[in-house]
Amino acid sequence: MRHNALIYKWLIGNAFGFLILFMIWRQGWIGLVLRSDASYLTWVMSALFIVFWLVSSYRVFIINKESNQFAMGNSEGIGAKYFEKLRIKSRNQNGNAIDQGMLASTLRGELVMSIHVIQYISNTLILLGLIGTVVGFVIAVSGLGVTLGQGDDMEQVKGALGQIIDGMSVALFTTLVGSVLGGLWLQVHYQILLKAISTLVFQIVERAELEIIPGLQTGGGHAAAPATGAPKSPAPDTAPASAAG
Repeated sequence: MRHNALIYKWLIGNAFGFLILFMIWRQGWIGLVLRSDASYLTWVMSALFIVFWLVSSYRVFIINKESNQFAMGNSEGIGAKYFEKLRIKSRNQNGNAIDQGMLASTLRGELVMSIHVIQYISNTLILLGLIGTVVGFVIAVSGLGVTLGQGDDMEQVKGALGQIIDGMSVALFTTLVGSVLGGLWLQVHYQILLKAISTLVFQIVERAELEIIPGLQTGGGHAAAPATGAPKSPAPDTAPASAAG
């Protein structure tokens, strides 16, 4: 992986997102959405998005740092730790053939679990948007009932019509905010991180298979050394036999 490639992808994706957000703000639509939401679900979704946007961005920088360390061959990072686990496994197996399938699966699982919460929050934002749709329709329908029941009182009819409009605003705006922030923006973060993790794990496993494991199986590197307490075989008697007298 090219150095800082993950950072470049993160910058491009977020630059596009913030550009659209800025254009929407210039049109006054953000204030309209927040003011029109009587359920305050858009405020909750926006707060969740900001928190976990920061979390996902932090994970981007962490994974990028690990990728750079591995590419430069540093003795630190998850790649070096993985190779050390292979050496320990080789010593425990007395230098026999090593199957790194379980270790590779564990490595990928640990990395994916660190970003799993991002996908969970992404789905949660979409779900909150759908809940907001239901809440909005409930508000609208209750206003419609008042309108039908008070057909002769114009003031109450106007108030009920305003309630219907408020309910439809809640339904539409919460669905829109949940879909954009969760279904698009955070999901892009998650997919970028998932691809970077898969690439990093593939490179670590490949280097281990080509460079580390062959050395361990032939006794090189940190392969298992013979036990110090093992009995030594007696040295052959090299003294010449005495001549018969």
